[in-house]
Amino acid sequence: MERIFILGMMFCLMGSSLFFSGCAHAKRDVPAAEEPSISTAEAVLDKTDPSDREFPGGRGANQLILYTPAYGERTGTNEWGAEATVIGGIVRTVGGNNSAIPRDGFILSGHGRGADWIARYLYPGMEISITGNRAVASNTERTRLYYADELLKKASAQLTMANSADPSISLKELKSLEDESRNMADKSRAAALKRDRKKALLLARGALDKARLRLYRSQPSRTKEIRACWYRLKEKSPQELESTMKKLAEAGFNCLCPETIYGGYAIYPNAHPALRQNPAFSGWDPLKELCALGKKYNIKIIPWVEVYFIGFQDSPLVSEKAEWLALGHNGKQPSTLEKGYYYFCPSREEVRRFWLEVYEYLLKTYPIDGLQLDYIRYPQSLPWEEGYCYCGACRQGFYNRYEVDPTSLDPQKDPEKWQRWSEYRMEQVTDFVKEARAMQKRVRPDAKLSADVFPKLDEATGAKFQNWMLWLEKGWLDQIYFMAYTSDAEYLRREAMDLVPKLPKGVEIITGLAPFMGFSAETLIDEIRFAREAGSQGACLFEYGSLTAEHIQALKEGPFRLPATCP
Repeated sequence: MERIFILGMMFCLMGSSLFFSGCAHAKRDVPAAEEPSISTAEAVLDKTDPSDREFPGGRGANQLILYTPAYGERTGTNEWGAEATVIGGIVRTVGGNNSAIPRDGFILSGHGRGADWIARYLYPGMEISITGNRAVASNTERTRLYYADELLKKASAQLTMANSADPSISLKELKSLEDESRNMADKSRAAALKRDRKKALLLARGALDKARLRLYRSQPSRTKEIRACWYRLKEKSPQELESTMKKLAEAGFNCLCPETIYGGYAIYPNAHPALRQNPAFSGWDPLKELCALGKKYNIKIIPWVEVYFIGFQDSPLVSEKAEWLALGHNGKQPSTLEKGYYYFCPSREEVRRFWLEVYEYLLKTYPIDGLQLDYIRYPQSLPWEEGYCYCGACRQGFYNRYEVDPTSLDPQKDPEKWQRWSEYRMEQVTDFVKEARAMQKRVRPDAKLSADVFPKLDEATGAKFQNWMLWLEKGWLDQIYFMAYTSDAEYLRREAMDLVPKLPKGVEIITGLAPFMGFSAETLIDEIRFAREAGSQGACLFEYGSLTAEHIQALKEGPFRLPATCP
């Protein structure tokens, strides 16, 4: 499962002055009539109404931006961030991008660390003040009650749709939770009027907890869907691994995609004479244990393997198979756009044979439920001057076919020949997928072959030569995992609704979601709901280690509360 958005990779090369802090139980002098703060969080603003438009909306890497009505009608930002709408000093909404700027308020917009600050500390009802270049968010019992009311309204709005008739939803229970939340809210306000601050705070927290639970319980819990997560193992023994698998089962997951081949290693022994076991797992076989535990806890095991990306400078494959490495147009092997990433050249026959031998052994040796191909693409190749691959094998192969050396091509000067060069590179990846499919059908026809892909086809084909639509049309994949990484749930809904109806029938569609971005449990629930409504057969979360206690609770009480089998 690829860990980095391409725009995020471009942004990460830039600096930032963002500073933020969460000050739990921060103290301040407060007039007697004012409600005390439960906590405050501060952040330094990088810009206000930026005039520099190098990036959409002028929002650069890791920045936190203030947009006022003087800037215009909308922020103009892209989907790689998060925004909060503030009116009258109160946060009204959190989430989304390219937000409408209120005439009587402002927008706080963040990317990277800025987006993380918004996702971590802000929610509807928070009080926001701007002093100079600092934003200060204050959390009181009043803000919690505001948010509780918003969540109750949100749950009710969802129940006006078909969800209210779903057999997994108890309208009686939801009514009881709403009554409890509103009753606690009334008591909290009464306690605040009597200046009983401790009681007011406790009751406000209770009201919010009940409202959250009502929102979670208002989500249908399907009995047949894929509930997956990617995971890089950290366990040191079979006992530790079983503890993790038990937690996964308790949270409602029914599929695990463990990172199995990455960084030039495999997690299991004897993978191939040229592919060592990761020394972190020396002395035992985590994949063997996972297969046994998967049967015990009814969790399917689908190894996630990185194909052409083979790690960084310290990868043994970089040094031991140097002649197989992809070469950039700039003459460099490690990518400058994906900083320090080394790739194998997709056109080399020896690379194909190597991986097919590795995967055949994997499928024959372990009772896995499928095989998932990740980084099944070229390195990022836009702008073209930084593109791949221009090694001797690629140049000779293209020359043999078209009598043109690709190093001489310029897309502006030679558009037709450049198109052939792009198609040639797509063909190399596509041929490998075709061969992997033939091998899998021969060796383990019961296993499912899948791939992790970028959902925007023009980006996948134009910048990475990953023509996944053709793979689906040819029937070479059983499942496709779309890396729909965004903290903007509405953006995900629009993109999924547009994409899914265009896909060939018969393939299982799994939407990859990104809680690692730090978004809230409510956003995670929204994204799962939108993926379902668009026609996805399930969701895969990146990744298990980044899930918070709040995320787990939301899954257990919400869309994962009833057991489900995979389709």
